[in-house]
Amino acid sequence: MVAQAGQQLTAAAVNSFAPTTWTKLDNISDTGTVTSTTYTDTLSSAVSATLAFVVPASGSVEITIHAAVDNSGTNYTFVSFRISGAAGTVAASDDYAISANGTDDHTAPRSTIITGLTAGAAGTITMQYRVGAGTGTVDHRSIIQKPMPA
Repeated sequence: MVAQAGQQLTAAAVNSFAPTTWTKLDNISDTGTVTSTTYTDTLSSAVSATLAFVVPASGSVEITIHAAVDNSGTNYTFVSFRISGAAGTVAASDDYAISANGTDDHTAPRSTIITGLTAGAAGTITMQYRVGAGTGTVDHRSIIQKPMPA
């Protein structure tokens, strides 16, 4: 919406641009490992990282994931996310993953805007993990969901 000079704005019009509630899963500091070469929800010795949310009227959200990642060798470890539930289905992808290779701990956030979700519907964001080879280690995980305006 573009306001014109002299145009009255209604509360509904102004509110349509305001994001609704952010949700976040704070730092999960337990350490887990992954050896799967396809995305999985499971890290050994660690709890799952999931976040429930409600899709805003725009049908779009910004999702930021954060993790510390390394690998047992010169291979890559990937941390991504999937969305499930009535909100819609989005599969984990390397296109919006945190990735690192080698044994040096790499800590980073990654933000992605997801569009086309079902407005008003409930969904769940679940972090997923995979390796190119070797054993990946993941810790200090978090998820933030930010509603995008209509």
